[in-house]
Amino acid sequence: MGSLLKELRSQVALLGVFLFCFAEVAWGQVAATPPAQAAGSLADSLKRAETGQVQLHILYVHGIGINTSKRNAGTQDFEVSEVFRKNFCKRISCITNTLEGRAYANEGDFAPDATPPPLSYFGEEVWKRDTNDWRAATPFVDRYRLVSKNGTAVYVDEINWWPLVFSAKCRQIIAKEAALVGPDKKHFETCAAKTVEDSTPNRFKSYSWISKDDVQKRQRPWPKPAALNSSLKRDILDWGFADALLAVGPMQDYIVEGIREAVLASVTPAKHQEFVVVSHSLGSYLIFSALDLESGRQGVTRSDWENRFDKILSQTSHAYFMANQIRLLELADLDNTKNGSLIAHLERWCHLRADAHQDPPRIIAWSDPDDLLTWLAPDPAQAKVPGHDVEVQNRPAENATRWFWLLENPGKAHVNYEQNKHVIQAIVPKPNARETKKENGTKTADHPHVSQP
Repeated sequence: MGSLLKELRSQVALLGVFLFCFAEVAWGQVAATPPAQAAGSLADSLKRAETGQVQLHILYVHGIGINTSKRNAGTQDFEVSEVFRKNFCKRISCITNTLEGRAYANEGDFAPDATPPPLSYFGEEVWKRDTNDWRAATPFVDRYRLVSKNGTAVYVDEINWWPLVFSAKCRQIIAKEAALVGPDKKHFETCAAKTVEDSTPNRFKSYSWISKDDVQKRQRPWPKPAALNSSLKRDILDWGFADALLAVGPMQDYIVEGIREAVLASVTPAKHQEFVVVSHSLGSYLIFSALDLESGRQGVTRSDWENRFDKILSQTSHAYFMANQIRLLELADLDNTKNGSLIAHLERWCHLRADAHQDPPRIIAWSDPDDLLTWLAPDPAQAKVPGHDVEVQNRPAENATRWFWLLENPGKAHVNYEQNKHVIQAIVPKPNARETKKENGTKTADHPHVSQP
């Protein structure tokens, strides 16, 4: 009887995994986040923007395995900050949420006439020298202007580094792994989107990385894989974690350089600016690397753009990390000889803030314990580094409903941070009823249990 019950429990759990892994990630209510009290939030930055003390910029960095919305299926119009902007706008009552324009990385390796880097995969060039591959791989920033009902403007600078990984991922993983796990229709359509040139010369809004002829067919006697296993492999590993592996190898230098240049192409450093980072999964690891210019290539002379980036970093007050993978990815750089460690990156940020007579930087990292692709952000205080003042706060999140105390949809657990109303309420808490009544003579109620990082 005991073995029968054990087998029955296993079958119920497997059925639950099957149902939820194939469930589409949807909008809706999510489980509550346990309250946690701490000083400071994005609301403080908004108040400074409302009073004209600063011009507020949110630097948004996407993570692994990005997908389009349903309406953009089969295109490369990812709009990676759309969910965040939509829910952020609900908190500040936006009257406009508009795209102002796109700016591309355009210096050094990303100059319009630059030669593709000599990287190869199984002897095949990642970016072919006689095509537009390298130009199509240029990172870019889409700038959005959000205006609240009281007239305060907030800029979301959406950093898109994904073009750099599409050549290797589409051609070498999506096309060739079809021979093992079958064709990946959804991601093939993304990779094979029509080539569309941008109005900016030598840049592309979308690029056809593969065609139907590139997709390998499954050959007998290879068995047909189980539907659940093949779906998980295509979505989580082939499309998602492949990004993380690319980011810890030689491509990291180009991704980091592209992020820095894209930011500077969009933002002109000036007085009375404040920057806040919002990043998801791999984006947190990459922005850490981008923040520390001392971790760049050896022997390269500091240029004017690096000094400008330092200025932006000194005006970056805090960061919100969701589903970060820093603790795992740092395993690829144990010796600290090339890119430096997390602690070194944060130390650079602290020094620049101190030199600018600003408060120490603060990081709030949200993690759902049922998110299979997130790890707690390392706390620099535990490293016992002298003079290290950065504050790291790890905060819990529950992004979806748990069923029978056994299962939470792993897809929703990883992507629903910005749809979790309790996370957004904690990032941008509204004034309480007394403060609201005092400011505008009306009484409003907000959720009293919302945590404030």
